[in-house]
Amino acid sequence: MRIMLINSFYAPDIRGGAEYSVKKLAEGLQSRGHTVRVLCTGAYDTEEVIDGIEIVRFKPFGAYKKINIHDVPRWRRLLGHLLDIWNTGNSKRLSQEIKRFAPDVINTNNLYGITPIVWKIAKKLDIRLVHTVRDYYLMCPLVALTCKKTNGRKCANPGYGCQLHRNMNRLHSKYVDCVTAPSALTLSILTDDGFFKSSDKKVIANATDFDISAVKKILSNRVAELDKKTGVLFVYLGTLSEQKGIRWMIDTFRSIENKTCKLYIAGKGDLEDYVAAETSKDNRIEFVGFLNEQQVSQLLQSTDVLLCPSLWEEPFGRVVLDAYKHAMPVICSNMGALTELVEDRKSGFVVEARNCEQLKNRMMYYIEDKNRIIQQAVNSVNQLEKYTIDHQLDEFEKVYET
Repeated sequence: MRIMLINSFYAPDIRGGAEYSVKKLAEGLQSRGHTVRVLCTGAYDTEEVIDGIEIVRFKPFGAYKKINIHDVPRWRRLLGHLLDIWNTGNSKRLSQEIKRFAPDVINTNNLYGITPIVWKIAKKLDIRLVHTVRDYYLMCPLVALTCKKTNGRKCANPGYGCQLHRNMNRLHSKYVDCVTAPSALTLSILTDDGFFKSSDKKVIANATDFDISAVKKILSNRVAELDKKTGVLFVYLGTLSEQKGIRWMIDTFRSIENKTCKLYIAGKGDLEDYVAAETSKDNRIEFVGFLNEQQVSQLLQSTDVLLCPSLWEEPFGRVVLDAYKHAMPVICSNMGALTELVEDRKSGFVVEARNCEQLKNRMMYYIEDKNRIIQQAVNSVNQLEKYTIDHQLDEFEKVYET
């Protein structure tokens, strides 16, 4: 089967979990004998092969570099938002690339800079079209369904610009043959708002690479080392932003009187200065910055419990799988798909978002008896079988062939 995957970005231009997921999907499909090509945006028009996958990058019509977005004039940013709704300037190039590859199926993902106009092109060319929802950009230009007006909470009354963005994307979702999402919650948020009314719908969880024998060895090491530790080591891994619940997590941790526990924070984002400042107020908090994949693994093996205090509707929560691969229980908020990944009281705990008392109580559960970590660590390892690459590929192949 000839499969074209379309996403805003592709490795090595990794912006988040979507790029990681698309790369794993592309490589997995290719390993099964399919012919895969990725179409994505870039600063320049280029073609290359990365890990055996053909990559075609094109510069979107009207694109500007978003890294220094505050240096871009307001009118230019407004034009960029309008183009992100329906960029007809991309039509010719998108059509050319699709015709050149002649895919049997197109699987679109994040569409910043590309826009849903590609859906109309696929329909016009009579090519089966699958769209995978990886965030809420179709509903919200800011992606998270939150804004400053609501102090980081869900936006109940979007402005006219946001409504235009949402209404246009909802209208054009009629071109999609099948929509998939990594969680039932994420899919329902869009379908409940009227998206993809005529499309087939399927939940296909994100997948992760792991060697079960290596995971079990990590678990054995955790059991052997636990008694040697003087206190419980908590860890946060991810973006340092308001919507990730960083302030709530740190405030809660600082309210714990136990002096032997520690909190390691890894990542980068808008709150880096705030996190760094907090370390000077409490020597139990350590900011280790942004880490590569190997460093992340080392950090997770040396700590005990992952904290995932998100304040927005997480579409999935890949960091939870990272914890499971390292035989760790997880304390997460009750936001988005996190509740589908963490089994409360089995592979960790689910707490009410922004509830300091609940979060503190769950952290104290481990502090009061470190041995409680082990049983939940065992349960977390057992969760992994749901998230194998092979299972995900099986599900996508069924969707493509329907």
